[in-house]
Amino acid sequence: MLNDFFETIIDDPRIGTSHIVIYLALLHTWQVKGCPVTMEVATFEMLKLTKFRKKDTYLLRIKDLAAFGYINYQPAENEYLKAEIAFRRLV
Repeated sequence: MLNDFFETIIDDPRIGTSHIVIYLALLHTWQVKGCPVTMEVATFEMLKLTKFRKKDTYLLRIKDLAAFGYINYQPAENEYLKAEIAFRRLV
């Protein structure tokens, strides 16, 4: 999965370092949780893992990853609930 991601982003000028950091953090979380088809993640947990200081930066970039077709993202209804994430097949 990681190799597919890097092979795909080589030709995608929209992807920056913050997108890569989020994708890697999501991949790590996915592996820790036992590689489920979908997983729930809390924004505050991802902020700690990615080292982002601003929630807005994280939320913007994760929405980008969904819009660009790298993940499926269902945001939480409020900041105290967890969002639902699923990785998309890239190759």
